[in-house]
Amino acid sequence: MNQPVTKLDNFKFSAILPNDIFKIWQDIKKYMERSCKRSNGRHTPDTIYKQIINGEGTLWVAFEENENVIKGCVITTFIYYPTGLKMLHISQLAGKNMEDWIEIGRPILSNWAKDNQCDGIEAMGRKGFAHWSTKKNENWQASHVHFEMKFKENN
Repeated sequence: MNQPVTKLDNFKFSAILPNDIFKIWQDIKKYMERSCKRSNGRHTPDTIYKQIINGEGTLWVAFEENENVIKGCVITTFIYYPTGLKMLHISQLAGKNMEDWIEIGRPILSNWAKDNQCDGIEAMGRKGFAHWSTKKNENWQASHVHFEMKFKENN
């Protein structure tokens, strides 16, 4: 029996290799411009592009497979703390209709972090980020506007 396609089934979430970023940059640049405006001078689209090209960050895209349209993107880096703590840091999260695709990306990012021996995932962002983190998963804790989720097996 065929199962009906759910909204999440239409979306894919994937990392983009640094050598391939030029193929999609124009599609995500508008998201990066909006996101960088909220960074208070920490990032620009150009600094993010260079960070990805240099292998200092990873670009993830959410796209609607049926339409072959990019709906959003996430930029991640690894943060190493002096205590030995290693976290996957979400430096940018941008797009439209995030509620349609973020649940596809969440387990992929968690698995990526675990595969890279991270102790958890963290992000700094506006209060609206809470809709993606603390309101969806009780493991995320809001600390001012710094959000983090530590993996239970590492606690």
